[in-house]
Amino acid sequence: MTAVTARTSALRSRDFRLLLAGQSLSMVTYGAYLAVLSWYAYRLTGSPSASGLVLGAAAVSEVTTLLLGGALADRWDRRSMMILADTGRLVSVLALAVLTAAGHTDLAVLTVCASLVSLFDGLFYPAFGGMVPATVPAELIGSANAALGFVRSVSAVAGPALGGAVYASAGMAAVLGLTAAAFLVALGTAMALRSPPRTLPPAPSRPLRDIAEGARYVVSVPLLVSIPVAAVALLLSEGPTQTLLPRLVEEHFAGGAGTLSLLTTAYGAGAAAGALLYARLMPVRRRAVIVYVSWTTAHVLCAVMALTTWLPGAVALAAVRGLCGGFGFAVWETLLMHVVAPDKLSRVYSVNLFGTKALMPIGFAIGGWLGAHAPAATVIACGQLAGAALMGSLLLVRRIRTVH
Repeated sequence: MTAVTARTSALRSRDFRLLLAGQSLSMVTYGAYLAVLSWYAYRLTGSPSASGLVLGAAAVSEVTTLLLGGALADRWDRRSMMILADTGRLVSVLALAVLTAAGHTDLAVLTVCASLVSLFDGLFYPAFGGMVPATVPAELIGSANAALGFVRSVSAVAGPALGGAVYASAGMAAVLGLTAAAFLVALGTAMALRSPPRTLPPAPSRPLRDIAEGARYVVSVPLLVSIPVAAVALLLSEGPTQTLLPRLVEEHFAGGAGTLSLLTTAYGAGAAAGALLYARLMPVRRRAVIVYVSWTTAHVLCAVMALTTWLPGAVALAAVRGLCGGFGFAVWETLLMHVVAPDKLSRVYSVNLFGTKALMPIGFAIGGWLGAHAPAATVIACGQLAGAALMGSLLLVRRIRTVH
């Protein structure tokens, strides 16, 4: 098999093509929905606290079901879990679209519907993560993750742009209708997938026991012990960065929303390039080392970006940071699918996501508090360097360095 064929051969799998097609569309439109959700909450009430209420309620809802979603996806049929979750998200978004078009949406309705969407997100993501390796042969998992990583990164740029354009021209109901249509397509593609063979014999599901078993498994596998370390690194680095980046743009570059969009677009484009770079290189040795070197470098680059006052340099640093992050993430996901036992993969995904999402609000709060007492550049740089130190410390653990 040639290098070019190996990089694209996952697309030859019927099930993976269906999975990618459905999720590509829903990722873009869901990004559009998330981009305007807080703005719509603000416009409904005129209060900035309304945005925090809606986003906070949605975040809590997703965290609530993540671990349960991982336990159920490992015990039940993952395809059925995806169908259930997509149905729930479709109904919730469609109901909100109808109410919004009819002029009956208030803050309470918006909060409830957004929370329901996120509740089903917590059930969807672990099932989806466990389903990916079931759609391609083991030797093509890397190719599949490269394609998904590219789509994810492009969606992170295209989604907000689409959301802003549709919202400005047609309003929130149109954004919601577009999102619902994409969930309908994703539901159809999920229903067309072939169910993989069961990895566990039929047995009554005991979610609490299964969650505890998954947590013990994470602690027992050398590579997976890094998950809580990475979660703390993200708390210290990304929480303050996301909170204070708008102020940094104003203070260092005398810019506004356009400058902020330029930096985030550069990061997204870099992440997409990182996924493509992984598709080209497909490393098979020392992958744990590659992951943590890539992520450590990304943290350092962000710290340097926060300290520079030259906008072209900051944009270039954001792009290279995205490349390192996107490349490391593609390697990480492939490594998980090769290292983790198939019957525990969804639970590992749920623990991974839970640690990140549950701690991130704390990171936002820390960033806001520190930003009131120190310059944004200082807070962001210190947080990113702390994240780099934690990520780099994982390279000192021999049991992690030897994971291939």
